[in-house]
Amino acid sequence: MFMSFKRSERVKQEPIGAGDRLSEAILKTTAQGLLFLDADGRLLPQVSQSLATLFRRQNFADLIFDKLLEPIVNAKTLASVRNQIARLLASTPHAAPGDSNPLQDVEVRLPNLDGSFATAHYAFEFTKMDAPEDPYVWLVSVTDITTRVQTARELEDLRAQLHTQAEILRSVLQNGGARFAAFLHKTDASMKAINAVLKKPAREQKAFREKLEETLGEVDRVRKDGAALKLTALETAARLFEDSLQELRTRSALSGSDFLPLAVKLDQLYGHFALLRSLTAQAGPVAQSEAPPPGPRMTDNGTQIIDAPRFVAEMAAARSTQRIAQAGSLENTLMVLTDHVAQEHSKTVVLECTGLQLVPPKYQAAVKNIAIQLIRNSVMHGIETPQARQAAAKPPHGTLRLEFKSLPDDSFELLFQDDGGGLDPDQVRATAIAKGLLTAETAARLRDRQAIKLIFRSGYTTIADSPGDAVHGAGMSLVRRYVHEAGGRIALASLLGHETRFKVTLPTLSAADAQVA
Repeated sequence: MFMSFKRSERVKQEPIGAGDRLSEAILKTTAQGLLFLDADGRLLPQVSQSLATLFRRQNFADLIFDKLLEPIVNAKTLASVRNQIARLLASTPHAAPGDSNPLQDVEVRLPNLDGSFATAHYAFEFTKMDAPEDPYVWLVSVTDITTRVQTARELEDLRAQLHTQAEILRSVLQNGGARFAAFLHKTDASMKAINAVLKKPAREQKAFREKLEETLGEVDRVRKDGAALKLTALETAARLFEDSLQELRTRSALSGSDFLPLAVKLDQLYGHFALLRSLTAQAGPVAQSEAPPPGPRMTDNGTQIIDAPRFVAEMAAARSTQRIAQAGSLENTLMVLTDHVAQEHSKTVVLECTGLQLVPPKYQAAVKNIAIQLIRNSVMHGIETPQARQAAAKPPHGTLRLEFKSLPDDSFELLFQDDGGGLDPDQVRATAIAKGLLTAETAARLRDRQAIKLIFRSGYTTIADSPGDAVHGAGMSLVRRYVHEAGGRIALASLLGHETRFKVTLPTLSAADAQVA
């Protein structure tokens, strides 16, 4: 029996057609992101449908792999992506991909419909395809490992807490409950003394130096006592705070603004001590909700229970609504600063941060200094008290939003917004006139949008009698100085009773300066 040529070709194509249909079914149904790269690192047309969900885009046609990731990763990660693809494409046909893959945990920043961004973690795996007709094709699988990464971080936090618990137990067993209770009481007094010293008004260099030396003495005491009881976490936090103080000691001149970053270090130290006390208090039978009896409360093992700092309890509810920032990150530093300043002014404020991990090293100092001043100014002057906010039909807690992002022209933008009372142009004019910054006639000729920009003038302050703290009246002029030193521009808008917004634009950087650490 003879088979016609057309039938022969049809029979040959049947297995190929079946294979194509199976591939299409897999690409439509798999939850994993799948794509293919050709010899030029370009995506082939066949991609899994889940890829659109993972990357929040629909068009993958004729797209180079690094361009797929460029909008959603930082510059350092993008460099790793390009190096990995170059290494793969340079390998010989049918060569094994090797064990080195720097893209097994890639943090991505995905755009939401409301203009905000979500952070996720993806793992990329590369497999050489055994295709004789095209031996340079690679299969790339993309897996969302965000939950795994978050769980790992939570476990790390738990390990740190367990380590602290073990240190407490060992210290109590070795030194006795009475000595440990005395340490807690003594350290609590030092913490309060440090806070009081940093709040002292100062104008002259002598006063600044006295503040510095008094703070150093208290921190040194905490560090030594923590070391004596082998409480390493507390000792380390105290040492870092002490290092910052020693750095200030070497400066030829000091001002109030030099002490502002110390609030962050102090709150980090407070955090370790608060954890220490809370874990110690958990050993006692007295419930936190019970009214404490007269005199110090003691656990069964003789350890005194001391209430946590007031700001910890007040901010717990607000902080519980925020994403937990990684310890030591700029976001965590600014959140701690926000809590501290809010506590000092009897307010409750939540800080929401986006994109701070994208700040290039060249701009990290400027962004940090600008953010510190904007947060401090907003909490002090912009956000109302909980009572005033409720009277204005606002939530009792104020909200600050800070976002850093890159723009299409490779420049950068830092956005800051609060939902406070806004700026009153007439009040700003009156204050500027009272401070002698301009005449009444000149102020009257200013439009409202021009008038509110007077807050950037050196010496402008709404504080009637600035009692010595050099930072008063200098906060917003410092912001302007930091922006100009970075070669940037700053814009301001405000809606009275509702919000104040700042937009800082920073210029593009060279390739070397743009690498994110």
